[in-house]
Amino acid sequence: MNKIRMLLQEGWRSVFSLSLILVIATITFHGCATTMPGHTFEQRTKGLYVSGTELYNKKNYIQAAYLLRQAIEFNPQFAEAYYVLGLSYLKLKDYDAALENFNKAAELKPITEKPGYDEADIEFNIGLTYIGRKEYDKAEASLHKAIEMRQNFAEAYYNLAYIAQQRGDKNTAFQNLQQAIAKDSTMDKAYVALGSLYREEGKLDQAQQQYERAIKLNRENKQAYNELGKLYRDRGELQTAIRFLRKATQIDDKYVEAYMNLGLVYVDMKSYKQALDNFQKATRIDSTLPEGYMNLAQVHYLMSDTTAALANYRKVLKLDPKRKLVNFQIGLILDQLGRTKEAIAAYRREIELNPDHAPSHLNLAILLHRGGQLEDALLHYKRFVELAPDDRRAQKVRAILRRLEKLN
Repeated sequence: MNKIRMLLQEGWRSVFSLSLILVIATITFHGCATTMPGHTFEQRTKGLYVSGTELYNKKNYIQAAYLLRQAIEFNPQFAEAYYVLGLSYLKLKDYDAALENFNKAAELKPITEKPGYDEADIEFNIGLTYIGRKEYDKAEASLHKAIEMRQNFAEAYYNLAYIAQQRGDKNTAFQNLQQAIAKDSTMDKAYVALGSLYREEGKLDQAQQQYERAIKLNRENKQAYNELGKLYRDRGELQTAIRFLRKATQIDDKYVEAYMNLGLVYVDMKSYKQALDNFQKATRIDSTLPEGYMNLAQVHYLMSDTTAALANYRKVLKLDPKRKLVNFQIGLILDQLGRTKEAIAAYRREIELNPDHAPSHLNLAILLHRGGQLEDALLHYKRFVELAPDDRRAQKVRAILRRLEKLN
């Protein structure tokens, strides 16, 4: 049991372990046309545009896009409609359509006196679209253009920091976040992101200062409370971690990340029922989250409920068939239950997905050896030694190999 439990820890996942949490932000657009829908062609067009913009601001992006497309059908030169349509598609993650509409808005002259955006906004949102497509070079170029057009564009610097973090360039991420704060000292999310960079470097005091600054600016910043909870977990101050994480869930009772982190704190405390409760809340809120079921499976295993553990591991595979270590965990449980044939199949599936996972080769070799499949067992024993020559079990495996090779 100790060996199995030790190996199980290899698969333990903290779903939100990323060091820098940067939310891609768009500028909320307020329609300035005030004419209500009427009977004239122009009034109908502007009415559709105003209604579409209002739906966008209410986060009803699908209906907003429908009305804005109608406005454009009435007036193909309606720059403002293209712009808000681009924002709607960006929110819907239809990046090709977003880019097409932003480019069209850039080509046309606005028809209202106060369109609510300028060229810098268009370039900024083109940058966000490229971020969504993971085309970071193009995104970076667009964001720099936006800054050239508007030098105090804090949101542009914030998203440049995101790009730098995705590239693993922490120094540039730091610099861009500091620029964002210099341009807008009230940007609480920039302090949260800066704190997370400090936390990743192990500078917990500096990280704490940044999170506390964010909260001072915005008492409802759920991310700051969540990050403080993670920080206090790092310090081993688990009750304080719970207090901050609960505060995050009080601000947003559907905050999946905070429930997941609460579950992990309770696992540290060996309070498995409370851990189970929080992971279950997370999966009820977002049933498409593989990590939620992964953590549920592992808590059920620690509570000796192998049936529930297997059921949740299989949910993980249904959502993410190529996820590494899940089949390995399934193999461990099936082996423990004496279901050797199924365990062998699980280890083979793990090796197919994760060919360099030494423990899978070792466990498969042991089961094959036990079942008299010596030639196949030899291959996997050898592979284990190749992958983990310094493992404490490698010397014993080498002795087994010598005996088996003599038999062959």
